[in-house]
Amino acid sequence: MNPSQAKLNAIPPRSERVTAVCLKKGSAKPLHGGHPWVFADAIARVDGPKPAPGDDVRVIDERGTFMGRGFYSPGSAIAVRLLSRDDEPISNTLIENRIDEALALRAKVLGLGAENPAKNLKGDTTAYRLINSEGDGLPGLIVDVYGDWLAVQSGTSGIERRLEMILDILDERLAPRGIIDRGDARTRAIEKLDLPKSGPLRGTAPTGIEFARVNGLEHAFDLRFGHGQKTGLFLDQRQNRRRFAEFARGQDVLDVFCYAGGFSLHAAQAGAKSLTLIDSSEEALGLAKSNLDRNRIDDADLYHAEWPEGFKMLREADRQFGLVVVDPPKFARSRDNIMQALSGYRDLNAQAVRLLAPGGVLFTCSCSGNVSETDFERAIASGLRATGRRGSVLERRGASDDHPIPPGLDQGRYLKCLVIQVN
Repeated sequence: MNPSQAKLNAIPPRSERVTAVCLKKGSAKPLHGGHPWVFADAIARVDGPKPAPGDDVRVIDERGTFMGRGFYSPGSAIAVRLLSRDDEPISNTLIENRIDEALALRAKVLGLGAENPAKNLKGDTTAYRLINSEGDGLPGLIVDVYGDWLAVQSGTSGIERRLEMILDILDERLAPRGIIDRGDARTRAIEKLDLPKSGPLRGTAPTGIEFARVNGLEHAFDLRFGHGQKTGLFLDQRQNRRRFAEFARGQDVLDVFCYAGGFSLHAAQAGAKSLTLIDSSEEALGLAKSNLDRNRIDDADLYHAEWPEGFKMLREADRQFGLVVVDPPKFARSRDNIMQALSGYRDLNAQAVRLLAPGGVLFTCSCSGNVSETDFERAIASGLRATGRRGSVLERRGASDDHPIPPGLDQGRYLKCLVIQVN
């Protein structure tokens, strides 16, 4: 053995210096199928130094086969989120490359922000998702572009520990006027993270309502602390709204849980006969009114009401609609209330169908990740049966293409949209 070889052998292999998370027998099957999560109850033991929240760990199956490297989250139901299937450190360079890949996907493949995602004044869409967590290989990180601002959600300790470096990269690549924390307090609490910050992480925050373009239409957004919902415009519905508009020409349109009126704006642009919007939030209806005014749409009825009250009012007025969209907030926040959520979807859609003219089209949505596509569709079918009406599914849709997910991550298909003609 020569001296150089002796020196090389004296250094423990890199993989031996990184804590290994060892899985129980049979628990690696989802990982073989592409799933990027390791659940806490799948872990048999942890070999090596006790990892801290956000540490880079190796995952191996019961036979010692390497499965990937990821961020460790002790105390979370998802103990490890994989970033790489290669046995290489999760370095700053890897994260920087993932961010650049996300920018390239939007610019070169999806046609979003082709010149500069934060300052694309030529495109018809200046609000879109730039980084979609696991779908862009950065679990726990969500970044949305809103014109000159970026809205950021950090939802794992691995991202949180590296957030300053991530913000540096975003600042350098996009030069936004500000980067705003829009973290979800509930998600962060589950991951044992501090509450979201109340001010901008970089630069300045908007001082009021601003506007960005989505599919050529002006949409209001409000990124001020304590205003709006999550990151603002529910950008995952961008392509569904465009498809919705294709059914709208000459139709009386009902938009239930309208929030800022995104579906209605698209319907009006396509030549809808009339617009009726219902939401229980006065703030949401204020945004919807701002959107309608901004796009010079002055013929719309806005109702501040919970959906049962709103539906009752429309029935008493003998109203019927040729096109109805139902886009409620999350009904099932945990697996414990799935049955209650399914009952809610059944009743809600049964009442919506009763307002739908024969031959009309129902766009019905669910953003509850805990409700499967099959169970959601069966709940809608049950609602149809309750009305004595017959429906035909025209399309099954999901989130827009700027919300990619990795193959094998069933939980990533949280948004479900059924397009149903009802006779």
